[in-house]
Amino acid sequence: MLSEKRMTSIDQSGMFQKILEFPIQLFRGWKMGKDNLELQKITGLKHIVLSGMGGSAIGGDIVRSLSGDHLTIPFIVNRSYRVPSFCDTQTLFIASSYSGNTEETLSALEGAQRKGCFIICITSGGHLQKVAEQKKYPLILLPKGYPPRAALGYGIGILLSIFNRLGFGHTDDQKVTDAITFLEQNGKDWKKMTDSKNQPLVLAKKLQNKIPLIYSSIDRLEAVGFRWKTQLNENSKIHAFYLPIPEMNHNEIVPWDSLPGTKRYFPDLVMVLLRLPSDHPRLKLRMDIMKELVHQNRGQILDVVAEGEDLLSQLLYLVFFGDWVSYYLAILYGVDPTTIENIDFLKEQLLKESQ
Repeated sequence: MLSEKRMTSIDQSGMFQKILEFPIQLFRGWKMGKDNLELQKITGLKHIVLSGMGGSAIGGDIVRSLSGDHLTIPFIVNRSYRVPSFCDTQTLFIASSYSGNTEETLSALEGAQRKGCFIICITSGGHLQKVAEQKKYPLILLPKGYPPRAALGYGIGILLSIFNRLGFGHTDDQKVTDAITFLEQNGKDWKKMTDSKNQPLVLAKKLQNKIPLIYSSIDRLEAVGFRWKTQLNENSKIHAFYLPIPEMNHNEIVPWDSLPGTKRYFPDLVMVLLRLPSDHPRLKLRMDIMKELVHQNRGQILDVVAEGEDLLSQLLYLVFFGDWVSYYLAILYGVDPTTIENIDFLKEQLLKESQ
């Protein structure tokens, strides 16, 4: 049974509080981007590239989803050791690494330097901070003490502010304030483990002992769906899978039945549909048909529909909701949501091999 005492005994690194402060992180990140006067030097851009991994990259994906209707130049999130070949002096290169020591990001940064890109660094320290200070790149310093995935609010707020200052966004102080207020209101319900209004907890209980397969529209919710998957991986320590619609309708829809190859594990699967009120009508129809099909085949489905007055609030609502789901599922399983032992082991082995 869940209780505050049980939660505290499991969550020894305080992930609960870090998730709860997501709205205030957004505010602080938005202000940090606005206050960086060096960003005024950026002009004549033809492309934007953000290089990062994990929690340091997903903020770029989300801001790309929010800015897609207003962007007039290409923007990609680069999860590679190399930079795209098109990078040049008219490319804004954002090096995003919470630790400042992410080897993929540092490698890509070297490539951006060789190509003469305009470089911005976002980090809490490490080698990336040293490079930024030596080269006098615009530097936005994040507060220390967070797992990178738990500092997402800062990343989103900073990037929204940067994009707005570059003329590629349509967010302003009032919209950010309204979104923060809306998230804080939801957070009051979602932090209570005994409250029937705690929808993330209700959903987490339905996911317990299941394998979630997450689907959403490709145009605006792909980043959010991927965030759900990765949070369930890292916080809850479970396998979770994500694929956008309509791509999913051209392949993964086929095995949603108790077939010879799936019948052994089919009862353990649960389809999670993430939805926006503004989803394209054909996407809504596809999801409704999928639900009918899966129900006919006695599969399990969970619907999560975004709430909020605008796209900013709706996307952030789903991000916040998913973070809470992953947290409560971790507590239900009795695992510390902060620890990531396999990632730590991998990094240690990589470091040994490079010495």
